[in-house]
Amino acid sequence: MKTLLRRSPTSFERLPSRVPTAMDVKLTYAEDTISLTLPDWVDMQEYGVLSDGAPLSYDQFVESFERSGGERVLEGEPPLIIVNDGHRPTPTAQILDWLDQYDGRLLDNALFLIACGTHGEPSADHYRKIFGRHLDRLRDRLAWHDCGDLSRMTKIGCDRFGEPFYLNSRAFKARKILIITSVEPHYFAGFTGGRKSLFPGLTDRATIERNHNLANSLDCQPLRLKGNPMAEHLDELLEQFDSSKVFSIQVVADASRRILHAFCGPLQMAFEKAVAASFQLYAHTIPRPYDLVLAEVLPPLDRTLYQIQKGLENSQAGCADRGTVAVVASCRDGIGKRSFFDLAGSWDRETNQPRDGVPRFGSHKLSRVNAMTRRINVRLYSELPDDQPRRVFYEPVHDLETLTHECLNKNDRKRLAVVRDAGHTVLKLAGAP
Repeated sequence: MKTLLRRSPTSFERLPSRVPTAMDVKLTYAEDTISLTLPDWVDMQEYGVLSDGAPLSYDQFVESFERSGGERVLEGEPPLIIVNDGHRPTPTAQILDWLDQYDGRLLDNALFLIACGTHGEPSADHYRKIFGRHLDRLRDRLAWHDCGDLSRMTKIGCDRFGEPFYLNSRAFKARKILIITSVEPHYFAGFTGGRKSLFPGLTDRATIERNHNLANSLDCQPLRLKGNPMAEHLDELLEQFDSSKVFSIQVVADASRRILHAFCGPLQMAFEKAVAASFQLYAHTIPRPYDLVLAEVLPPLDRTLYQIQKGLENSQAGCADRGTVAVVASCRDGIGKRSFFDLAGSWDRETNQPRDGVPRFGSHKLSRVNAMTRRINVRLYSELPDDQPRRVFYEPVHDLETLTHECLNKNDRKRLAVVRDAGHTVLKLAGAP
């Protein structure tokens, strides 16, 4: 039986804090709050997205843009502007506002290309989200990338698998490119941003599938770029593209989508600076792991079984061997994308692949959780019927307070971490790659 206390949603941007005595701990659950009472011998700490002061101002953006040579991008032939689709949280419309304020000619003349990856054409809502008040003004100069249409792509070369890979021809032929993107931890690519606007954002479906299949390895983790097979594959693709014609604006925003930093300049250089800032905002390095981790997933990431994996991925590195991560997410909209759920019916947990041995796009969703269950206990507190999380390797839990008493005991295990906004907050064990 779920005990819920109604309250208004609040921000959970906070520094780690130690709880020395017995107390009630409140977890956000959909639009409600769960209250847990912990015994006084539990050693608990909380982690959340850190506050980083005031948002970036227009004047600060201009200073970064000009210091990096951005005004040269606006001289002569207008650039091709590449932006993320509406599935990404990038505050593109705010950057377009600032660019328009800086030089109103840019949005009147530039061409725009939406990096959709495997997603289809943006919805009307997504178009408005991306371009804001500028949509009608530039609609006739918009295009979106269709990863299945090779007729609109150019072969760049072959990747590590000896397979050809392609890039949207508009980007290949453009003499100048301006990329607007954002950088935040990604649960298997390490970080978003940087070369992801090109690869996988503007490449072909087969290449995206090969890249995503590398995420079956748990070496693909949030915050990790070196030694991450997926991230290194993307780097290899970028090496075969002339990125000298690219000027990038790489934003770091907080969980409320306030822009805190805008790093401008060459693609890789700006990306590395944005990665460092994103790490400071979203990541916590912990000295030793916890026996129980409660991963609180906030709306909208808590809505489906498909989405809540981000909370597990971001928290699991902070869990001790044979410890427990309990994801707290209502999943009130159900399963979400069915492809991974349907694939689970033919999954061999022993070999950790489909029974026919054929890799499929999206299989990493299953292989990663299954692999984690060999080290830790993976639990889910949600509104779903028990058979649904079990099918994709989460063991359902119905009473979080009972779970804390089962997982923590006075003599052996007593360390508890509460990860606020676990869809964004990431735990990293000190000394881990």
